Amino acid sequence: MRASKFLGSLIATCAAVVALSATTDARADDEFDVSVSGGKVVVTPKGNWHINKDYPWKCTGGGAELKKDKFALSDGSASLAGAPKGSGKLKGGVCSGDKCKNFEKDITVQ
Repeated sequence: MRASKFLGSLIATCAAVVALSATTDARADDEFDVSVSGGKVVVTPKGNWHINKDYPWKCTGGGAELKKDKFALSDGSASLAGAPKGSGKLKGGVCSGDKCKNFEKDITVQ
């Protein structure tokens, strides 16, 4: 009997951890949008969020790495022209009040 109670508690705990993890991941896109078109990558914050201009922005892909100095950063957007073609990663950050959220997004540049 005790083993079944333990197993039930373990399953409930695992389900709660999975639910919390899924909620955190899904929430990331509630703060900003990322668009990729013709070699240009644009991050646009939503609501009260703004671009974190102090974050070390970076875009990697196709064997290239473009750092913060290649980005045009303002409170309302972060944009990068001439992003490396192919699959890559975009790293950046957005803030709202005293909360900041750093992110890493998979992107594909055509």
